[in-house]
Amino acid sequence: MKRGLQILAPLVVASLPLPALAQDEAPKPAALGLSPGNPQTAALPGGVTPAYHQPSTELGDWRFDFHGFMTVPVRASFNKRDNPIDGQSETTWHAPPVVPDYRDSFQYTGVVQQPYVKLLFSYGNSIVTGNISIESRATYTGSSYFDPTSNPGITDAFLNFNLPDLADNTRFEFNVGSFSNRYGTMGEYDEGRYGQPLMGRTNGAGENIIGTFLFGDWALIVEQGIAGLTDKTPIGVVPEGWNGFGDWNQGASWVNHLHAGVGYKGLATLGLHYMTAWSQDDRVSASLPDGRIDVLGGDLRLTLGHLGHLYLGASHVNADRARTVGRIIEILNAPGGPGLMTNYLGPNSGGTGKLLNFGGQYDISVGRLLRYPEPFAGDAPDIVVSLFGMMTKVDSDDTAVNIDGNSLYDGVTKMKFGAEASYALLPWLAASARFDHVNPNSEDDRYKYSALSPRLIFRSGWNARDQVVLQYTRFFYSDLTTVRSGYPPVDDVSIIPDEDMIQLSASMWW
Repeated sequence: MKRGLQILAPLVVASLPLPALAQDEAPKPAALGLSPGNPQTAALPGGVTPAYHQPSTELGDWRFDFHGFMTVPVRASFNKRDNPIDGQSETTWHAPPVVPDYRDSFQYTGVVQQPYVKLLFSYGNSIVTGNISIESRATYTGSSYFDPTSNPGITDAFLNFNLPDLADNTRFEFNVGSFSNRYGTMGEYDEGRYGQPLMGRTNGAGENIIGTFLFGDWALIVEQGIAGLTDKTPIGVVPEGWNGFGDWNQGASWVNHLHAGVGYKGLATLGLHYMTAWSQDDRVSASLPDGRIDVLGGDLRLTLGHLGHLYLGASHVNADRARTVGRIIEILNAPGGPGLMTNYLGPNSGGTGKLLNFGGQYDISVGRLLRYPEPFAGDAPDIVVSLFGMMTKVDSDDTAVNIDGNSLYDGVTKMKFGAEASYALLPWLAASARFDHVNPNSEDDRYKYSALSPRLIFRSGWNARDQVVLQYTRFFYSDLTTVRSGYPPVDDVSIIPDEDMIQLSASMWW
């Protein structure tokens, strides 16, 4: 339905329930980012995170491993036609849902699950492992058309070197090849409820070195990486769906990142992060300057056993004429300089502006808390509660306003927060409810919306590696809550978003 012209102006099991460690001991010190092999997806409903294999323990123990993660939903949103003709139903069904939940935007909550499959193949021993992963964000059988950008094929190919014995109380890990790094992930074992790393995500081919130094109860973690894109969109290519809307004015791009952290007894990790991405390529338009994106951030992760897990973080993003910087870096899932311009800085910013980001998430198992000091393995009824939120302050060179004189980009504060509670009743059944509130423009509350999502979760056992989720979501909109249309999708304020959505998803990990 269309709005009238008068308003043209969202490796372990952090399970449901959460399992305790043996003797309720503290876990190992948290790393500063997620492993490249972990899926790039938000936490599943109920707080379930896939479990992964343990490495070989013997140098000569060469072995092949196959691991994977899949979540495949079918979802539909509903609306009404204004003036149905003969043979048309008044009720309309839409897939994908016509709701304001897009992975690269601040409005993203993850309530609308997206198809996602990751297959990870590895071969190696306790020292070196070769890893190849295949990803897809669509299934051909369930799609009405073929979208090449949803089926990238081989996404990662890299060697991992694990060197624990170079010196006493030290450990070094090297990744070399093509892979992603993520920093500022708000979940204990995953990307968190929003699936948007607070510092950023790197995508490229290069190297990553992690050094851990132990001093009694303390651990010092130092990490460095540099990567580049291995190609550039050729001059003259017309942006179309088959080439992922390739933009030849994005130059060959590079990223260098440094991280340092201090951990104490595996209970607390304080991290500092610096990332810089840039492009210096004379094959873009002669009128475009070299671009750069700098990220400086810090975070605190408290892994407190029966008291739950708390993440708090902040980051400052400085984009300087970043129009030419490619997807070598993603900020809150927005790819490169053009992604920042589309979702935060505005089309007239030239890619220049700043973001100040804050985020936090707290997860706790009530069953684990009440049973303390007895260990809890997640094999009994439990309640898991999560609280989460994020805020972004935008400072942009684009001073555009809407017809009411309210700023669209510069000075805008974006905010979202939510809560989820899940109750595991039986080995095969859990109930969950989630609430989200999103305000993408503090200058105009007419863009905000809320969503309430009750769910039923079915699985094969208390700590199963599978789940089927039946979910209903009710959206509550303001006058100018905006959805996207077209290909590539762009904001279209004339479309009235759907208020009701139903979703059935199947997930498994191995």
